[in-house]
This record gives sequence, C-alpha cells and structure tokens, in this order.
Amino acid sequence: MQADHLVGREAELDLATGILRQDGAGAVLLIADPGVGKTAMAAEIAARLSHEMVVMRVHGSPALSAVPYGVLAPYLLDLPVEQATSPVAILREFWAQFEKRRGGEGARLLLVVDDAHDLDEGSTQILAELVSAGWARLVATSRPRPGLPAALLQLWYDGLAERIELHPLERETAAQLAEMMLGGTVMASTVDVLHSVSEGNPLLLRCLLDDSKADGNLVRRNSVWFLTRALSGSGEGLAEVVRNKVLRTSDAEREAMYVVALSEPVPTAVLDALVGRDTVRSLMDSRLVVSTNGPGSALKMWHPMYGEALRQIVSPARSLQIRQRMVQHLGAEPATAEGLLRMVSWALDCGADVEDEQLLQAAFLAAKLLQNPLARAAADKVRSEALRPRARAVLAMVNYNDGDYRTAARLLEEQAGFLDVDPTGPLGAGLLWAAARAALGDSAADIVADARSAAALRAEGRSDDDPVLSQLHRHTDALELAALANDGQYRELGRGLETFAAGLEPGQPDFVMNRLFLLAMECELLTVEGQAVAALDKGREALVLLDEHHDDLLYFSDFIMVRYALAALEVGEWAAAEGALNRYAASSAMGLITFGGDIQALKGLSFLRQGRLEQASAQLTPAVEALRVKDPQRLRRLGNALAYYAAARSGNTELALRLAGEPEVPAAGGAYVEALAELFTLAGHEHLQRGTGLERLRTLPGSAPMHHLSGVLLQNLVLRAELGDQQAMDEIRETASDMAGTWAGGWLSLATAQADGAGDDLVNAGNLLAAGGMPGPAAVAFDKAALAFDAEGKRPEARQAAVLRDVSEASLGDSVARDPHTEVDRSVPLTRREQDIVALAVSGLTDRQIAEKLMVSVRTVEGHLYRSYAKLGIRRREDLGAAVRN
Repeated sequence: MQADHLVGREAELDLATGILRQDGAGAVLLIADPGVGKTAMAAEIAARLSHEMVVMRVHGSPALSAVPYGVLAPYLLDLPVEQATSPVAILREFWAQFEKRRGGEGARLLLVVDDAHDLDEGSTQILAELVSAGWARLVATSRPRPGLPAALLQLWYDGLAERIELHPLERETAAQLAEMMLGGTVMASTVDVLHSVSEGNPLLLRCLLDDSKADGNLVRRNSVWFLTRALSGSGEGLAEVVRNKVLRTSDAEREAMYVVALSEPVPTAVLDALVGRDTVRSLMDSRLVVSTNGPGSALKMWHPMYGEALRQIVSPARSLQIRQRMVQHLGAEPATAEGLLRMVSWALDCGADVEDEQLLQAAFLAAKLLQNPLARAAADKVRSEALRPRARAVLAMVNYNDGDYRTAARLLEEQAGFLDVDPTGPLGAGLLWAAARAALGDSAADIVADARSAAALRAEGRSDDDPVLSQLHRHTDALELAALANDGQYRELGRGLETFAAGLEPGQPDFVMNRLFLLAMECELLTVEGQAVAALDKGREALVLLDEHHDDLLYFSDFIMVRYALAALEVGEWAAAEGALNRYAASSAMGLITFGGDIQALKGLSFLRQGRLEQASAQLTPAVEALRVKDPQRLRRLGNALAYYAAARSGNTELALRLAGEPEVPAAGGAYVEALAELFTLAGHEHLQRGTGLERLRTLPGSAPMHHLSGVLLQNLVLRAELGDQQAMDEIRETASDMAGTWAGGWLSLATAQADGAGDDLVNAGNLLAAGGMPGPAAVAFDKAALAFDAEGKRPEARQAAVLRDVSEASLGDSVARDPHTEVDRSVPLTRREQDIVALAVSGLTDRQIAEKLMVSVRTVEGHLYRSYAKLGIRRREDLGAAVRN
C-alpha cells in the first residue's frame, strides 16, 4: 500500500528510479518548496534502490555552508588533519568509506543529498565529480530559491541529470491523501477547504488534518468526515513545524518574521528599514517571506498558516512592543481589506485601542468573510450608542451562521433593530431576523404579527411626513411578502410584489435593499410558476446589484444565492448554478464549512436532474451529516429527501432505510423547498417498496395548490416518468410545452418522441438531452431509439443508437438510466470483450484481478461492466449470473 506522504507522486518516483538504474552517469535533482515532499520522495527512492545500491546520505546545513567539506565530515573521520583541505585526499577517503560499505559485492553507490542548496562549494564539487566520472548515482533535493549549487546545475546542463519539479497536490490528490489518513470518506466541501488552506502542500495538509482531528474540529458521523469550524493555526503539529523553521533562522530573521506575521502585508521599504535588506533577502530566498504582487510589493508570510502559527507564538507583550514600533510606518487607514482585518485583529490581541468606526468596519467585513471570532470580538468592542445597532446586527449574523438562532433573533429585537430604520443605513437585518425566527420553528403569521407590533411601537409619536414611517411600512411589507412565499401563497405574493414595486423610488435611503428583496422574490415566484428563464434573469440582475453594494448589506447574499441557484437548476443551467454555489467559497474558506451541507445538497439536486445518480449520491450522503451541524439556508429536509431518494434508487437499501428512520426534520426551508422534499421522499418510497409512493405523487397536484404550479409539477412528472409511469410522459408534454429552459425542453422532447415512437425522433431527443448536460435521460432516449429501430428491422440504426446510449451511460458510474419498464435490448449484444469480462466477473474475480488477467486498466474493466449491466437490464454485479444464463 502506498504511504500517504507519496500520494500523487508515483509517476515521478518511476521516472527517478528509472534514471538511476540506467547505465552510465545519472542523477535526479528534486526541486520543490518546503513541505511539498522532496525529502520524503528522496527517502523513498533510496528505499526502492537500497537492495541494489549502497546508499550514502549527505545533509546540507546552513550552519556548515561556509565550512569547506563540512557536510562530508561523517565520512572523513580517518582522514589525516593535514589532508583535510585536499580535494584529492577527500575524494579518496570518501571512496574508501564506500568500498567498506559495499563489501566487495560490486554494488553501485547512490548518494542522497538533502537540502543541496545549503552545501558548501567544496563538497558540491566532490559530489559532482563522483557523478561525472560515473562512480555514483545522485539524488539531490533543493528549494527553488536560492536553488541548486552551480556544480550540480552543471550536471543538468551537461545532460547527466534530470531535474524534477514537485508541485503542490491537486485537489483530487489532496482528497486521496486526506481519506488515506482518516480512513473514510471526506466531505467534498471539507476537501476544498483543506486543499485551499494548505495550498496543496502535503506537510501542511497533514498538520491540518492531525490538528483538526485532535481539537475536535474534524469530526466523523456515519463514516463521513467534515469540519465544523474554521481551521486554526494553534495546533501542536503546525506549531512544531513552524518552531523548527524559526529555530533555524538568525535573531534578525526571526524578528523580521514576527513583524511580517503580525502586520502583513508589510511594505518592503518599511521592513528593510527595520531589519535590513540582507535579512529580508535571506528570508525571501528561504521562501519564508514572499512578495504579495511581484518584486518591490508588500511582503507577507510564505503561507497564511505559517503566519497564523507565528502569531500564536508571540506573547501579547512582545506583540504590543512590535506594534508600537510599526504604528509610525503604517497608515491609519490600511489600504486593503486584508490589511484592515489584520490591524484590528492585532490590536484586539495585544490590547491596543481602536476607534469605534474602524472596529465596526472590521466587524462587518469579517462577518461577510465568515471570520466569526474576529467579527464577534470587534463588534463587542464597539461602544458608540449610534453604532451599537449596526454592531448588534453583525453579532446576530455571526450567531445565525453558528446556528444560534435564538441569540440572533434576540440581538435584532433589541430596540427593534430588525426593522432596518437605523440612521446609519439599512442592512437587511429584517430578513435575517425572520430567518432566525423561522429556524426556531415560529410560524410566518407570528413573525409578521410581531413585526407589525414592533413597527407600531416605533411609529408612535411620529408625524405623518416622517420618512421613518414610510421605511417602516416598506420593511414590514417585505416581511409579510416573505411570509407569503414561505407559506406557498404565491398568487397573493404576485399581487403583493406588484404593489411593493410601485412604492419603490431610487431616491429612497433603503432603495437598494428593497430592490434586491424584490428581485429575489420575483426570482422565486417565477421559478415556482415554471418561468425559470425569466426567474434566472431576475436572479442575475439581483447578483449584479448585490456586487455593486456588497459592502453595505448583511444576509442578502445568502437570501439571493439560494433562489438564484434553484432558478438555474429549474432552467437546466448547471454551470450557472455551480458558479452561484461556488461564490460561497470565493472570499473565505469558512464559506465551505458554514454552507458546505447546503451547497452539496443543491449540487446533489443538480446531478439528479442530469441523471448522474452516482455523483449525486457522493454529494448528498455527506451533505446529510453536515446539515445536522450547520444549515444556514435551512435545506436539511430537502437534503435528507434527496439523499434518501438517491440511496433508494441506486439500490442502497441499508442507507435508504437508515435515512428513512431519521427523526422528522422540521419544515423550515419555505414552501418550494418543502414541496421538492416531499416529492423526492415519495419517489424514494416507491423505489424502496413498490406501491408506497407513486399513487401519492399522482394525487398531489389535485390535493395541494402548491403542487399544481408548473415549477413543482414538472419535477413530480419527471420522477413519475423515471418510475415507469407512462401517463406522466403524456402529462409532461402538456406541462413543459409552456415552459422554457434546457431541463423542461429536454423532457418535452423525450415525451413527444416517445409518444410518436419513431426511432429518429428518439435519437433527436437524446441528442438534445445530451447537449443539455443530461446524460441520464439521454441514455433513456437512445435506448428507446435502439428498441424502436430494432422493431422496424433497422439493425444498423439500432446499433448506432446503442452506441450513443453507451456513450451517455459511460459518464453515469454504476447508475442505470434505463426506464425500468423497458424490455432489455437484445438487438445489441455484448461485445467480445464485454463477454470475456462478464464471464470473469461471474466466476468471482474482482475488477483488479480481471484487469491483471486481461492486461487492461481497472477503469476499462469498470466501464465494460457498466455498459454490460445496461445491455443486460440489470443494476449490479450480483445479478450478472442470472442475466447471462437468461
């Protein structure tokens, strides 16, 4: 089994060992930043070659870099003192040591040199001569800066060495490493966080995993690992790595690192003046400090986690002392948002004073970036009575995202702050308050009644022309409209939105906030009504306006994003939905921790609508676990329903039964989300046990007004069609004919083609679905086309349709898109290769054993088996024996 520190390095290892085994001179130069794995890789190369070569190790050292031949001293103990400076004598003695180790068996010499950038010139020349003469093979590791010594570089120039640059791990390789270390599935959003924060550095990734597991941040539920809060730089593993780095530096370099870590980004000129240019250059050469934007720009720590760990090491008293030295060099107003947060955080850590305006600015920005501890600390320090309402709104947002809905609501109810009429400007606190109340289980009617009562109290004693009165009316009207949507009263919502829009004027102080609210609600209404393309346009308009005013508003990003994503999924704009969901991670890794479950639930819905059952399951099963801990978008019920449906449909009965047995989740996501959850739950029941859900799906549109709306009805009909309900295909033609978008258009095409039964029409429908990114329904269309052509005696066309079906199914993993009521297509038999692989599988061989026997890849075996399942009309390997006997 491959060691975790070598994940993703197999190609480089094979290349290196191949070079070192070849005849003639040979050397491998491994170049990489600290922590990427060059030392571990050199050790593995040595281990793989140790049975055929004598390994002698040399370690470069900054302390010995000025001592001629200092690093070779362990091999020169028998050398007379008077010969200690003679290269010839040193070479002869070094070779004598090798001969002793070889023992006359004729083995070759392998030199393993770590940190070659710290070698002295004399030692480098000796090592290079051994390689040039063909007496030794060499593996040398080095950082990019200051880089390899000239003598070793010359080997490369002369063609005697291969330079191999090791890069940080790609996201998928980081996921593999994490799962190997943890021994289980790691939630996709958690992998994204770990990969982003570690920047793919294997050493830092391992530290983050160990530290997060040790402090209880990285938790496992039902075999799924996920993060519950922000990654910390205070873990012992990371601290040890950083301490080792710090101990190897000079006093001046250490001082410079403390300055950079505490006040980054630091202008280069300022740091030069404080510690000297040579010190700064040394840190940059060692890749401990880097430029933020090219030569001459401000400096920061090489890696953010290094800076975080260093800040944990510096005592408050020392930190305050450094701050007092730096204040005169840094402007009162930091030039960047990053600089503002660092300066305020630094001040809070060491007890320095900060103006209320700057505290509030930092708190607001930190809350938007989900840096909750900083947002809380800064907002708590605000003392100005004029700014306290805004500070309370920030604290409410922090508590809401942490899942403390009661505290969030209480903070916003102080002085009726949720009414958004604070003189410092509206925030969107009303929607946040309503969301917190709804998450607590309060009814929409109670929320609206409380808002009206608070507004009446706030209006007492004000004249009719007081502008605050009109703001109060607009904001309470908005809360009432949100309540209508929450309860599924969309007809009333439509009329209310028209009235609300008529009362908006660009000159109003709350115009932007109310305009965003209007666009978001119109987006939701149009989605539910089946006008998803128009809904998406409203959502896009809202996102543009939000980006223009992002720094002035709280909560609106979350309020708009989920509605936009649902509209995009209704249209079939999968990339647009993905892009919207990825915005959560664009500014802060914490977005993936806080919203990870919600994001993966909606991505799971996207995959289900595309017919990608396996990929949907991979998103949804972990999402269920994460949503238990954090669910700011209140999608837990939908996530559970989607995961249950995916498990039931894919035949994972054990998981489906476990999900079905979960305690009932309170309805909190709004009428549209709850309607989708009900549909997928019923469809899951039918997949799990025939006759338990389909009839209820059929009767829902007539018994619940919400389910008669086109945006909900089409999902009902699609689920029924996938269950084999032929009547649903007829109803899809009627419902989808008035709807725009790829998803509706694709299903309309399939339903129409199926009604006509012509093979050409079914192929056209399949092509339309495939082009729209829906390979699952496309495979169904092509499969029906193959049957239709076969019935007409058109064997070439049948084979071509079957090929198109196989192409679509190849991207679906082990899910079978085939209509369960369709007869198996015997007109397209198994190929010779498929027959061979199926026979071996039936005999009991594993995929890997089959691959080894046939000398193909495991992936090739899996692909042939998946296509064979489809042709045989089965879903799993266990059914192969019966299928081939029939």
